[in-house]
Amino acid sequence: MNLALKDPLVKGHPLHAMLSDLPVGALTLGIACDIVGLVSQRPIWRFSARAAHTGAFLSGLVAAGLGLWDYQAVPREHPARRVGALHGYLNASMLTLQLASLLARRESLAPADGRPSATAFTLATAAFATLAVSGWLGGELVFHLGWRVIPAEHAEQLESALRERGDSGLIDQAHETIQRYERTHALLP
Repeated sequence: MNLALKDPLVKGHPLHAMLSDLPVGALTLGIACDIVGLVSQRPIWRFSARAAHTGAFLSGLVAAGLGLWDYQAVPREHPARRVGALHGYLNASMLTLQLASLLARRESLAPADGRPSATAFTLATAAFATLAVSGWLGGELVFHLGWRVIPAEHAEQLESALRERGDSGLIDQAHETIQRYERTHALLP
């Protein structure tokens, strides 16, 4: 009986990528509720922000667990390994900031009106900034390194076989085509 842990994929779709939108959306909603609460000073916005930030933290824990599980499949020598590790460390930092923001949102620490505490808002904003950088690295994993889009191992195996046959010209041509596409089609190349 094979007890090896399978990859977190459903019909070829990575669970981590599917669920990572939840903490991003909830954190964005939480900060938006914080801002409305700062302006309106109505307690309902403080409650809404706390609920959204709690959702961001809890869904972030699930996404982080799936990301760590997915990370186990990255070969040690693959460039996605280093980028994936940094992506994970930043997400762990974001979760720490988010937890600290939630702790700062306790009723005993909240202002009497509907505003969030300055500490809670600052920590949530720092969590959002950290998440933005981590998201950039997640894009690097997917769009530049091909991780979990089409298994990067396939392209590496094809390149290796072509190089062994002496067909490196085809590889160079493919790389140039991709670079040319990025230069001509990217919003900011």
